[in-house]
Amino acid sequence: MEHIEGMGRPRGCKLIRLSADMEGDVIRFLGIRGDFFASPEEEFDMIEKRLAGTPLGELAERFDTLLAEGGVRVSGINGAGVALILEAARRTGPDGA
Repeated sequence: MEHIEGMGRPRGCKLIRLSADMEGDVIRFLGIRGDFFASPEEEFDMIEKRLAGTPLGELAERFDTLLAEGGVRVSGINGAGVALILEAARRTGPDGA
């Protein structure tokens, strides 16, 4: 299992901080924090949990789909931005080093 930390401000997003555990190309845990807005917060927390088992290549679409299915209103974050940060952090190595 590989632990990854990432942070960034992708186009169209506010500051996003990620903490992830990856097994190969599959997300086992993804924690998302930052300066964005998500409501209801409890449903956003459930979405984080439901992302476990998602292949990295499907993260952007799955994240946006889960937001829509859960009726979560967001501002300053999107699936493409989350995926971009995680992919960049993974390229730099475990713990963002």
